[in-house]
Amino acid sequence: MRQKFDLRKGRQMFDEKSIAPGLAELGYLRLKKRTFKASWSSADVEHFLFLSLHSGGHYFTCDFGIRNPPAERFALECLKLYGGPFFQTARFEPPRYRCSMRFSLGRLAGWGFRSSLTISDMSEVALADKVKSDVRDHLLPAVRSILAPAVLFSLLIKDVEPCRWLGVSGALRSAIIVYLGRRMGIETRELESMLQPHLRDIIGGVQRGVAPSFFLSEVLREAN
Repeated sequence: MRQKFDLRKGRQMFDEKSIAPGLAELGYLRLKKRTFKASWSSADVEHFLFLSLHSGGHYFTCDFGIRNPPAERFALECLKLYGGPFFQTARFEPPRYRCSMRFSLGRLAGWGFRSSLTISDMSEVALADKVKSDVRDHLLPAVRSILAPAVLFSLLIKDVEPCRWLGVSGALRSAIIVYLGRRMGIETRELESMLQPHLRDIIGGVQRGVAPSFFLSEVLREAN
């Protein structure tokens, strides 16, 4: 009988070493604790996996991240400048690991409660097999071809699975879109028109009292 997780000891019993070999076979190599980066990433578009535990280690989640490094830096600077005073002093992850566009593997693969797996019901081997198979069968077909800025732009400007606007910062996402779009030669006025339907999404990503139209206009100005 395969041993299941001992939740009496909580998080300490979760060992990502059981998951790492399967992810490595798919090209995701461990970058730091519970963070993996795809070896098949391009210089322009990098791909990540982020593992997390919740509720005292009862639930396991996995997010996938997609990043264009200069667009990520631009978006964060815009948030600090125009997102409200809170963001001027807020602490963010180091640049090497920061990836604001993170989406749920569990949502894509149809996991259970809150797009998570209940690890008390699984052995370590079963969990590792489940994560590997869902990355291979669900995630890679959706993201493996996203290696160019133009393809990333096309993905982020839409609001479709597996990368819905809901669940990520609309402020950061809009800034990333603006950065990528301007470098593709898209005019400022056209980008503004494309992002008008997402002003409500921007509201949740800026400090209360900051108008989303103000944030977007400043981002567009910064990108010129």
